[in-house]
Amino acid sequence: SKIISKLSTINAGQQHKSRGYDVVDDFEDDSICEYRFPDSPKVCDYTLHPFRSCRAFGKRLIRNFGWKFCILMGFMYFGVKGLLLSATSLARLSYCKKSLHIDGTACQTMGAIASTPWALKGAMGVLSDVYPCFGFHKASYVILASVLGTLAFAGLAALPASTAMASAALLFLANLEIAIADILCQGKYAELMQERPHTGSTMVSYVWGLFQLGSLTASLFVGPLADAFDPQIIFWVCVPVAASIIIPVALGFLQDERVPADRRGVNWALMRRHPYMIAYCLIMAAAAMGNAAVDTIFFDSHGIQLGYALSCTVLLSVLAFLWLPKQLARCNFYMFISNVLYVSIGGAQDFWFTADSTCVPGGPAFDYTYYNTYTSIVGACTGWLGIVLFQATMSGWSFRRLFWVTTLLQVVASAFDMLIINRWNISVGISDKVFY
Repeated sequence: SKIISKLSTINAGQQHKSRGYDVVDDFEDDSICEYRFPDSPKVCDYTLHPFRSCRAFGKRLIRNFGWKFCILMGFMYFGVKGLLLSATSLARLSYCKKSLHIDGTACQTMGAIASTPWALKGAMGVLSDVYPCFGFHKASYVILASVLGTLAFAGLAALPASTAMASAALLFLANLEIAIADILCQGKYAELMQERPHTGSTMVSYVWGLFQLGSLTASLFVGPLADAFDPQIIFWVCVPVAASIIIPVALGFLQDERVPADRRGVNWALMRRHPYMIAYCLIMAAAAMGNAAVDTIFFDSHGIQLGYALSCTVLLSVLAFLWLPKQLARCNFYMFISNVLYVSIGGAQDFWFTADSTCVPGGPAFDYTYYNTYTSIVGACTGWLGIVLFQATMSGWSFRRLFWVTTLLQVVASAFDMLIINRWNISVGISDKVFY
């Protein structure tokens, strides 16, 4: 449904062209902004190659998309999606243990409620396409979501941590900002990429590089702050980051044109062109909101939560095969099943790895600096290594081969948690920190 909403966003965006920005025609040669080695390279050419390549990449990016849009993407994918998303994810464990004093099961339920907005992205993409809020298809929605997110982070930082449900509601609003801003910015840069096909993957590389950098930055401070202070202080750091995107969007950096007054209102023509896809997005959003409500009302009744989730699974799976193109329905169902079968007990695991000796005698007893910061740094480095290995050895593989190989690697990697929990690493003389 996220793919569907992005496609419809691109479709809607083709109806108008951006004004006030330099548009590069498709026929223009973009190679003038690409760095190449001289015919007889010297040692200094090899040494300076990364810096010169980055400079050429930046020139090419600005030349094709404009400096204003590139700055906005920096705020969005370094700050909002990169730093905020990682900070809230990493801080959740210490916040549950030190501030809320709840167990792993409650912490995981709270996380499920907080992550609900990510299932609403398809519906939000549809809504922004069919109805221009205050005359804008994207900018107004991003600003409204950012205001809500900023207030939510301020509430998490300033209000006493009383109940898990109240905290889950605030985290829901915080994630709502990130999810809405993400889907609408994705739609916009996809639209611009389609207008400038010669740019290739330049913007995608820029966006994901910013996201990785933002995630790494968050991991550097979350762990030490959680160890030294009340974890709520982490949310104070998030407040200005959440608000940072408001100003560039309000100044028009998103390149979202105001819709003329006579063309405002619901775009019924778009809804009639894609009735089943739009209906599927909306039903999935309703099911996700219902799931959040069930988790909140029946916070400790896990049987009821499971029953509701299974019912929604059957409904959405059947509707996918009835309403979506066959190939898309199959891909959608495969990705869903692959996630469902990768059983997550993150709440219990996080508590076990960080529990002290009174709770888990002889356990790892990881501090937050190690568990949140050091492991995230190692994860980021190995993530970049994975990207390099993919480009070097797997980019020509079929999708089927890619999926079964990476699934096998995921299974093997998950087995290491079982080895630590059974303390087998200690029996062979390997410490928990090294093995983990």
